[in-house]
Amino acid sequence: LWGLLLEEFTASEDIPVLYSLSGPQAAAADATQAAATGSSGDNDLASLSFEPLVSISTKDAPRPPRQQPEQAAKKQSSGWLSWAIGSGASTPTSGTSTPTSGAQEEEDEETKRQRTETVQQRMAREGLECAVTAEFVPLFGDQLLKRRFRSGFWQAATQIGNPDSWVLRFLRARNWDVEKALDMIRRTVIWRIGQAIDEISFYGESCLHSHTMESGLAFACTEDRLGNPVYIIRVRANVARARSIQAIKRFLCWQIESSQLLATKSDGKVTMVFDFNGWCRENIDTKLVRTLITLLTNYYPETLGIVLLHVDSFVFSTLWTLISPFIDPGVKSKIVMARNSSDLAPYIDPQLLVSELGGQKPFTYEYVLPTADENRLMADAEGRKKAEARFVDAVAGYEQCTRQWLHTGESDGLDGSGRANAREALRQAAINLDPYVRARTLYHRFGFINKDHGVAF
Repeated sequence: LWGLLLEEFTASEDIPVLYSLSGPQAAAADATQAAATGSSGDNDLASLSFEPLVSISTKDAPRPPRQQPEQAAKKQSSGWLSWAIGSGASTPTSGTSTPTSGAQEEEDEETKRQRTETVQQRMAREGLECAVTAEFVPLFGDQLLKRRFRSGFWQAATQIGNPDSWVLRFLRARNWDVEKALDMIRRTVIWRIGQAIDEISFYGESCLHSHTMESGLAFACTEDRLGNPVYIIRVRANVARARSIQAIKRFLCWQIESSQLLATKSDGKVTMVFDFNGWCRENIDTKLVRTLITLLTNYYPETLGIVLLHVDSFVFSTLWTLISPFIDPGVKSKIVMARNSSDLAPYIDPQLLVSELGGQKPFTYEYVLPTADENRLMADAEGRKKAEARFVDAVAGYEQCTRQWLHTGESDGLDGSGRANAREALRQAAINLDPYVRARTLYHRFGFINKDHGVAF
């Protein structure tokens, strides 16, 4: 597979960046997104692989026409699934008085702001300094709207420190079929370039949906017994009408990219705990689940360790019994039902399990806004130039060692020579470059990630 990849590096043509987040291209991508999704919002899921996530501006696709009350009531009451969810879970409190028209207009403006406002827009509204003041510049001397396959590959493959581990993910995902693994890598790199994943990492949280970040919909805060970072997904915090599907796509991509910084002990694998405490009917969002599965299956293979469904609900158990036969066996084998903290204990040490799930670790999620000071290196053009040069040289050195390895058939041996030294040089060069090309994350501010990319929860 490495032999084919090295050939691909020299043979591939430039790949267009379809949905840049920088400058005028963002507005163009926004218009394309609105045209692609249409009013129903379904196309953005059906063609996720090559449709935009969302531009850095926060326009949404057109909303579907408002239903008449009797139509909405009829739709909500139809179907056994709606009945089961509606009858078995808590529902929002009703019976409040009808607001006046003035209050309704004010409420609508606030709702609209919450639905569309990014973290950067919130900071501007509150008079805070921009978190990322530098302009995005692609690595390897690539153009703003074009990237080479080689540069896209190396930016992805060096996230977890070991390019071999990244390549092995695709081989495992395709049952060791080299040609299929190459095709999957090719599609992944093209997708990453088209969606401007490097720009999402560069701008970081500033381009994410503010309300989603504040709500604590999903966050990492501990590790499991295998050393995998544990992400908690609070189902109760997910309200689809409070943000667009495009915004949640960007949020999920950013979280998965960030997870690779936290998963250095586990070659990029993560554990997910879906917490169903306090969930109600409006929290059930099939589009979010489909988006997450699509991303993890098509573009981040072998990233998912296990999924723990933390739920004690007769209705959910009944639904799960009905739908589980239709779930892909590979995915289903990674899903575990857990009614309480005792059921979670075999997977997560009770001392490391957060208190909101019945564990002993005192952790309360609170979103901390980014600051310009934490990203000051991103504006250091000279420092970036030196760090990038070392990274480019390290990539060339690793490629040369790999060619020699392929030619001679000799392994690294036990003395750490050859590719092992080149791999370590590349890992260190990527760490040194990171603060120049990636905005610091919430997990840096929590103190989970140190400057040497060590992780401690």
